[in-house]
Amino acid sequence: MTTISLPAVKKVALYQLALLLPAAVALLGWDAVVAYSALLGGLIQIIPQAWFALQAFRYAGARRVQSIVSAMYWGETGKVVLSAVLFTATFLLVSPLNVGALFSSFVIMILVQWFSIFTVLKR
Repeated sequence: MTTISLPAVKKVALYQLALLLPAAVALLGWDAVVAYSALLGGLIQIIPQAWFALQAFRYAGARRVQSIVSAMYWGETGKVVLSAVLFTATFLLVSPLNVGALFSSFVIMILVQWFSIFTVLKR
């Protein structure tokens, strides 16, 4: 049994979704294509990052260092592959698509992630 608690970074995806979903709904009143493009861009960032967080932080303790390192490599590999697959699927399957809204939302979710992690780790 370990006395070190797991970090709360798994909550970051929930914070991101709490911002993304209302923003996408608000954008519906302006332009439906922009709204779903922004939603997709945000999800393309959130889903792979959540995968990484689940993989990277499932182990704790000094005796599990090998498992921790392996899980982090697996998590990062999965994150990159998931991102590539989701971007590819979006560009191939979604038409019309507002590329500006897609990438803007993706970048904004990265910034929200950084801010959320800083806030969570500060506690």
